Amino acid sequence: MEPGDCPGDRTAVSALLQAGISRVVIGIRHPLQHLRGHAIRALRSEKLVVDVLGEDLQSKTIEEALKSCLLVNAPLLYRAASRFPFSVLKYAMTLDGKIAASSGHAWWISSKKSRSRVFELRGRSDAVIVGGNTVRRDNPRLTARHGGGHLPMRIVMSQTLDLPEVADIWDVAEAPTVVATQRGARKSFQKFLASKGVEVVEFDILNPRDVMEYLHDRGYLSILWECGGTLAAAAISSGVIHKVYAFVAPKIIGGRSAPTPVGELGMVEMTQALELIDVCYEQVLVNFGFSSNPFCWFIIVFLLS
Repeated sequence: MEPGDCPGDRTAVSALLQAGISRVVIGIRHPLQHLRGHAIRALRSEKLVVDVLGEDLQSKTIEEALKSCLLVNAPLLYRAASRFPFSVLKYAMTLDGKIAASSGHAWWISSKKSRSRVFELRGRSDAVIVGGNTVRRDNPRLTARHGGGHLPMRIVMSQTLDLPEVADIWDVAEAPTVVATQRGARKSFQKFLASKGVEVVEFDILNPRDVMEYLHDRGYLSILWECGGTLAAAAISSGVIHKVYAFVAPKIIGGRSAPTPVGELGMVEMTQALELIDVCYEQVLVNFGFSSNPFCWFIIVFLLS
């Protein structure tokens, strides 16, 4: 992507000149209008050869390369075109579509190698979101234990703050934690969280869209949702989920009341189902990790292109 040098700031351009670079190939122009084209013009003014994919270079191979540039820069492109961070929903389920047994027990559906992939996803995210049910049932740490040095913000969404006082996620020595809740909910528990170093943010009405707007204003770029079916359904219905990672284990657990990855969406006919695009999969030991983009992401890509 084109460097994001602001007018008057030639840091990236100067670095390329000092390195003795004579030719620069740029995948896509900068998505922000006030920065778009500035670095390209600055480089060309210094007599460097600058080629932009799809403009100066065109071929079938270039088309594939341009698509890769769009995919790798998707979080920044989406943030630049909207007031929401790029959001990825991740879940692990059995072959019959369950994320836990009827009892709520879920350790472990996926394999150790699959969980290492999740750590990598966390390490590439600015924040990880779960709901109150996940905190109560799983007591997650939500750290990128094998994903590098970056520690994402851990965010718990809970309307009532019906949360346990003892939970690993309140240990902010490992990583920072924010609790998003409804205004006025359990003031005594809010004070308890504050005493642990946990930040509490109140919303007039707690919902995924308002939380995403808030995270956008805080400068967050990429969000990983590791929540249960109820919050996942609310996030999908709100239109804030753009990509899905589904880890499917070769197991069958059954159970009429066993939870599924996505709760009630209000759809009554199969014609209403969300269709996914750009579906790809890979085998991870004996599990398969599927990656797919919902239709809403297709629309966003279409608008940005």
